[in-house]
Amino acid sequence: MVIYEGDFGFEVNTSAHEARLVRYNGNSSTVQLPEYFRDYPVTAIGRNAFSGNTAVKEITFSSTNTNVEEYAFMNCASLETVYIPENVVNFGDRVFANCTSLKTVTLLSDIVSMPTNMFYGCTSLSNLTVNDKIAEFSYGCFNGCSSLTNLDFVSNGALLQPYSFNGTAAESVVLSESLFAIPDHAFSDCPNLKFVTIPESVVIIQPSAFDFDKITIGCRYDSYAYHFAKENSYSYELLDGVMLGNVNRDSYVNINDVTRIQRHLAELQVLEGICLYSADINQDEAVDISDATALQMYLSEYNVPYPVGEVITQ
Repeated sequence: MVIYEGDFGFEVNTSAHEARLVRYNGNSSTVQLPEYFRDYPVTAIGRNAFSGNTAVKEITFSSTNTNVEEYAFMNCASLETVYIPENVVNFGDRVFANCTSLKTVTLLSDIVSMPTNMFYGCTSLSNLTVNDKIAEFSYGCFNGCSSLTNLDFVSNGALLQPYSFNGTAAESVVLSESLFAIPDHAFSDCPNLKFVTIPESVVIIQPSAFDFDKITIGCRYDSYAYHFAKENSYSYELLDGVMLGNVNRDSYVNINDVTRIQRHLAELQVLEGICLYSADINQDEAVDISDATALQMYLSEYNVPYPVGEVITQ
């Protein structure tokens, strides 16, 4: 049974000694969600409780509120500002979906997973504060947030689900060093996205994760992302700081580097990884006698058509 008190309708669970806010019928622009109904703490904001309200512009949660059910604030066309404190820890699907005027969200909620479709279609969302514990970004959580430019918090995300940041407005993204896979449409339809840093931990990249023809992949040499970019002819930039010709990685190019190449060719010493990459002087993806010769010519001050001594990124 719904009991109305003022603009709010409540259901009471006497055995659990708690109340659930199930409907708001008011037209106030600023709403402080109730802490108590009579002497019952209001723990939940019910399904569709505010859905479709066109008056409310600002929502603040109370200290007793812990649960927000699906669609609770969906389609609140005038909602602009939301403050969610640490005590609100459970969210249903599409809680703020299609709140097209929502600009500012302070989400201090003590959660580790961003709820499914939480801000789907919030096209005005531009000022977002989230806690630094969030490690999972669920399906579609920021899908269509076309004004959201700052995605620095994504670097905490050890798990991304499809469409999590599809259609956002960031220019660059740094992914978490704990991330394993980048799913379908995680960052597709992002018109401003130009650079994505993909760590060595990533071993799965789905073909539709990004609009790859529009971005540059920042990656480490010999990483999965590096080979993914090479095999698909995508633009990439090495993050290793590779100095061409600095085979022994001492920050200098000298005769010792020629010796390292020669020892490698004589099978007396094996060059691997970034050292092998640095030894490929003519950048033909093979280290052979022509590379040792080119490096000797460079050290003898002959002009060589290779950027020896320069930090290369591709």
